[in-house]
Amino acid sequence: MLYYFVKFLVNVFYRVFYKFEYEGLDKIPRGKPIVLAPNHVNAFIDPVVLAMLTKQDVHFFARGDVFKKPIAAWLLGQLNMFPMYRIQEGYSELKKNDKTFEICRTLLADNKTLLMFPEGICIQERRLRPLKKGLARIIFQTEETFDFKKDVLVVPIGLNYSDAKRFRSKLFIDCGDAISIKDYEEQYRNDKVRAINDFTKALEVKMAERLIIINNKENDGLVAAVEQIYMNDLLKEKKWKSTYLKSQYLAAREISEMINQTEIMYPDLTASLREKTVPYLNLLREKGLRDHLLNPDAISGMNMKTFLIEFLIVFFGLPFYWFGMATNYLPYFISKRFALKKAKNIEFLASLYMNMTMFLWIFYFIIQMALVGLISRNWSDLGIYASMVIASGYIVLYFYPAMKKIFGRWRLLRMVRKDRETVEYLVNERGEIMEMIKEMKRMFVPSSDKFR
Repeated sequence: MLYYFVKFLVNVFYRVFYKFEYEGLDKIPRGKPIVLAPNHVNAFIDPVVLAMLTKQDVHFFARGDVFKKPIAAWLLGQLNMFPMYRIQEGYSELKKNDKTFEICRTLLADNKTLLMFPEGICIQERRLRPLKKGLARIIFQTEETFDFKKDVLVVPIGLNYSDAKRFRSKLFIDCGDAISIKDYEEQYRNDKVRAINDFTKALEVKMAERLIIINNKENDGLVAAVEQIYMNDLLKEKKWKSTYLKSQYLAAREISEMINQTEIMYPDLTASLREKTVPYLNLLREKGLRDHLLNPDAISGMNMKTFLIEFLIVFFGLPFYWFGMATNYLPYFISKRFALKKAKNIEFLASLYMNMTMFLWIFYFIIQMALVGLISRNWSDLGIYASMVIASGYIVLYFYPAMKKIFGRWRLLRMVRKDRETVEYLVNERGEIMEMIKEMKRMFVPSSDKFR
């Protein structure tokens, strides 16, 4: 019961925190033993997101130390969670995993869906860590128990966040075709170790195909910068719809592969581009501007007509915006400050921020309803107010980024009048950066059909 209640809550609140799009999750077969195998980027968010989007009930695992208190163990059990002990918790604790492995085999024997992170670690970066062999051992042992008649299916999944820690960032989930363990039956009967190693390597390849991967950590900032500067142009070149997260994901994959390839073949070009983009973006931040404002299409679109339209949008939208902020923002503000202070690792920041916000918002909403009910003593008034709170909250989500873009354009217009030299310098720098990116693009040879 608790599992379904929490699933309902997160389906509402997580869609506020993140922008979701996915491909292939709805094709996961039902009534079969399934293991979902995603990369692990975002602590407790990753399993919850997959559980809320998957039709089947999902059973997953958490660090063994969080099960120490009986009440915590009971609550987590109600959420289909089981302990998985790590070496960091002591060698004596590792023995307890025998019971967990037995639970896994029992669940798979009953055609349940498990979620396991093959990397065995949570790292917030655009890379895939070498996979551990624990997942392979569990599923091969399960098949062996049933003489390879269960046909356990392992589904490779890529979780691609634009910025996992940030509110309203994007998440594209790319779900691949299931790998059947029966394909390894003969090999396993002849050589268990090699079968486990080969399956683990095959799964790693399938997962990597569904991810944005930056080979060199030093290029993380460069890829993010090129995405910011070149993404829209690339989407236009490909004739991909810019509003689709899948389009943005494919464009980001092409950009990362382009930089990975260029660094190997033309390292000087990659280094020059990195040296050029860093001061350019730093100066933009210093001036309170964003790169999209200097796009030639954006500049040509700025005129008196658009200025008047934007003024009217801000003028008439601000009352709804401020009401939405007053009735919705406080839980987000408190939770963000608390998470920034308490989260020891960046991987746990969004988990603490999101889940705390969810419960504080519900509490804040109930308090408002109680106060309005005491004042008005009228169910119609209470219903209208509740609808206004929720509607204005959604208005804030869409009005705030639109307002930021409008204020950014006004800021740029003011700079054109007062500091034209800096604007011209930024436009020229952007033009030179775009030429370097286009040179990279001309030399880039895509390695995947996804880019063709």
